[in-house]
Amino acid sequence: MAGTLHHMAVNSGNFEETVKFFQELFDMEVLKTNGEAPHRKLWFKQGIQVNEASEADAAGNVYDHIGIWVDNRERTLAKAHAMGCKVMDGKPAHWFLTPEGIVIELMV
Repeated sequence: MAGTLHHMAVNSGNFEETVKFFQELFDMEVLKTNGEAPHRKLWFKQGIQVNEASEADAAGNVYDHIGIWVDNRERTLAKAHAMGCKVMDGKPAHWFLTPEGIVIELMV
């Protein structure tokens, strides 16, 4: 049941500048984009996801979620629930909150 980091998502109140920062500093390449302003999302091949958010949202919570690759999503979910993780309202079943409130998305 080993897990590997798939991606880390961050919220940004200045979408263009955040994308430019990762491109210029780390030479990251865009994998895909989704949506239109003010709700754009962008994924870099290197594992960073940028979500466009209002200034208030971005200032209050830059971190969004962690995506983790697993070999068996159902078994991992069962174990997570047994450890006290909670289902998230409005999200697919492969998303959950850890007991400390960390948002996890399981990838296969």
